Amino acid sequence: MNLRKKLSYFKIYFVILILFCLNISVLNCASAPAYKEVNASVIYLLNDAERLIQEKKYGEASESLRAVFRIYPENAKAEILWEKLPEVWQRRTKYDNAVGQAFSKRSPEDSGILERIAWYIPDRLLDLLDIFSLNISIGPQIGLSSWNTRALQTTLYAGKTVSFGWSQKRNLGISEESSAEYAFLGFGGAAIHGRRIGTGRRAYAGTWNGFFVHMPSNPLYINYRDYWGNGGKIGFILIGAEFELHYTEIADFVAGFFFVDFLGDDFATTNSIRFNREQEDHLYRVINAADRYNEKQMNEFRNAFPESEKVIETENQDTQITAPKGKNKKPN
Repeated sequence: MNLRKKLSYFKIYFVILILFCLNISVLNCASAPAYKEVNASVIYLLNDAERLIQEKKYGEASESLRAVFRIYPENAKAEILWEKLPEVWQRRTKYDNAVGQAFSKRSPEDSGILERIAWYIPDRLLDLLDIFSLNISIGPQIGLSSWNTRALQTTLYAGKTVSFGWSQKRNLGISEESSAEYAFLGFGGAAIHGRRIGTGRRAYAGTWNGFFVHMPSNPLYINYRDYWGNGGKIGFILIGAEFELHYTEIADFVAGFFFVDFLGDDFATTNSIRFNREQEDHLYRVINAADRYNEKQMNEFRNAFPESEKVIETENQDTQITAPKGKNKKPN
């Protein structure tokens, strides 16, 4: 009888937690960034990207334009600035890499053989540390998840947690996440909102909700989670843990012995992309809006703040930017 009571309490707790986390995701959507603030951040990022290109800080400019394109896929000023980027940064700005979160956001640079040799052992050690992730989470949670790539997974989990540990891309830091998700193989439903900060790059995460097919191209795996991992997590009442091996990082570790760096994270051949606090805040606000606005909200935003600048061709073929007359064209 006592066992049955305990099981009943467990079921009640699980249902309450699921409803709680779903409610949190609704609140997250309701408190999405204000339209006026997002518009101000878009204008800031465009102006900042122009300055960064002049200073040949192409990596930082690429990240700023990438954020703007998520709000305005056909922004005229962003297109003009994009054309000024070197080809490698043009590709990184508009096209997502198939390895998603695993691809490092660092700036490639030319280096000599002596520099490559000097960094050879440190880079191999760092590549080795990239192979695994381990995090301990605190907060209300229940459930478990197991995956061998996200195409082969079994998940039933809900929680609102803060976690600390070692995450992909050399990130020793903390994460905060509200989630309620279920999945079998590559199919499932989820409501997820999270953010990760630490020694590595800041992982910008918005809210993903609804039923979807898990693909490497999903924003969830481009910006936040590793699609090509093998791991699991478990949560019970107020504590949980997650461990993951990253297949792409294993391949990068092996390739590194032959001076091949296909994830772009070796210190010998790349430089950090650096943003100050003000730049990070504007980036986060725009990316957050792109992830959290639903279709109705995005249309309302674009109607309230149509593309602020538009390109016209003059008789002498010089390109000019003028204010538009009417609403901007909707993206495809």
